[in-house]
Amino acid sequence: MEVQLMKRPGETTKRSGETTKRSGETTKRIEELRKAYSNSGADGDYTVTLSDGEPIPIQGAITIKVLDHGELNLVTDTGRWYLFAANSWRTAFPNQPEPGKSVGG
Repeated sequence: MEVQLMKRPGETTKRSGETTKRSGETTKRIEELRKAYSNSGADGDYTVTLSDGEPIPIQGAITIKVLDHGELNLVTDTGRWYLFAANSWRTAFPNQPEPGKSVGG
C-alpha cells in the first residue's frame, strides 16, 4: 500500500515580505568597511555611556573608533553609522555575556 503525503491545509509558517538575508551589495560594502577599519576595535555589541550617565546599547558593531577630535564613531553590520560628539559620551565598552549564559545561545 502506497500513501501519498500532502501538505497540510491552512496557513504557511514561511515568512512573507522582507528578508533578513543580506544582498550581495550590502555584504560587499560591509566587508570593505571591515577591511578599511580592521585596526579599529572588536566586532560585537557595545554599550556607550553618555556624559549624563545614560547607557546606549549598540548591536552588531563591526568597527569602533575614536576620531582625531574625540568623536566616537561606530558602524554596525547592518550598515548603520553612529557618531557621538566629543563631549557627549563618556565610555564605550563591549558587552560581556551574563554569567551562566553562553554567547549565541
